[in-house]
Amino acid sequence: MLAGQGTDGAERRPFRKGQLAVFGPGDTIRTAAAQNQPQAEPNLDVLVIGGRPIREPIAMAGPFVMNTRAEVVQAFEDFQAGKLGSIPAVHGLGTELHQSN
Repeated sequence: MLAGQGTDGAERRPFRKGQLAVFGPGDTIRTAAAQNQPQAEPNLDVLVIGGRPIREPIAMAGPFVMNTRAEVVQAFEDFQAGKLGSIPAVHGLGTELHQSN
């Protein structure tokens, strides 16, 4: 969940910002916003991602999820070195930009 508070599943399990809900096979995802939301985040924002399990090992730390601890360490080093880009992406870095009138 990106922001707010709500419930998930037929059991209406509570979940809030920063938490992950994992659903099994099925045709429906059931998510509902809580009646009262935090003042700083008055809206429920949910990101839904689907896919087939890839059955690979998982190593995670902070925002990075990789297959091995060495890959997580490399991701941190790349982040600290500014190699991961920026959001929003800045296009044209290192080249001259010309605008015609």
